[in-house]
Amino acid sequence: MKDRDALVAAWSDKDRTRAVLPADRELVDASATIRALIIDLVLAGGPEDELYDACAVLGRLIAQRRGSPTLASATLDHAADVLDARSAPWLVPGRAAVAEGFAATLVEDAQLEAMRTWEFPSCAVPLGQAGLAICAGHPSDDDEVLAAWAARVAKAAALAGVRRAVLSGGERASAALVDALSLVGIEVNTAPKPR
Repeated sequence: MKDRDALVAAWSDKDRTRAVLPADRELVDASATIRALIIDLVLAGGPEDELYDACAVLGRLIAQRRGSPTLASATLDHAADVLDARSAPWLVPGRAAVAEGFAATLVEDAQLEAMRTWEFPSCAVPLGQAGLAICAGHPSDDDEVLAAWAARVAKAAALAGVRRAVLSGGERASAALVDALSLVGIEVNTAPKPR
């Protein structure tokens, strides 16, 4: 059986040599544990679903650490090189699992960032005299997510001294805001819908 630590080191060296970003080099060191697991799973010939799960975790780690798409797309080829397994049946699905984990993390991060743009005070415009206009355009259609968002907006508005608010936006987001703002004692009016 090949020495796992030597294989992980050789795989890491190949990734470092072809690193595009400084984050790629840092990521190589931070991913030693998942690399060792992938090598162990390949050498043991164990269940492929466990191998692909580990590959997806590696892809997520690359995205979370701001590694490059180049690293995400090439890292399993480097592993296959050191394992002398360029034609192994696990390589293409493993590469796909890394890419899927990488892409899923980027999408989730973008969705979280889009949600953050609706937090107070970004969703509001001061009107003066303790008044505020709030855009209720939160993109979620999940009632729990909307209720939590509305509660955060209402709390922040109340702490900022807001006493009156005018809302405009989606029906469900507006309803959640009306409930939350009313609960903290802010007078709420909804803007008429444009014709």
